[in-house]
Amino acid sequence: MIKLIHRTSGTPMWVADDRIDEYLEAGHKLASEICEKEPEEEPKEEPKKEPKKEPEKKEAPKKQPKKSAKKK
Repeated sequence: MIKLIHRTSGTPMWVADDRIDEYLEAGHKLASEICEKEPEEEPKEEPKKEPKKEPEKKEAPKKQPKKSAKKK
């Protein structure tokens, strides 16, 4: 079994030795080739994320207790 990387999804997959040529013709890559190329590529810098500002919370006006009418 040989480890290949799927050409569209980039996920690793294992292929039987007798079917490797078929998968390579379909455009899949050997995992060993991909691993060798990674150190040569420059790492992409991720854009710096600014911390999200939380909206200021306004204090809700305090509710006054309901006055109950006393019956006499």
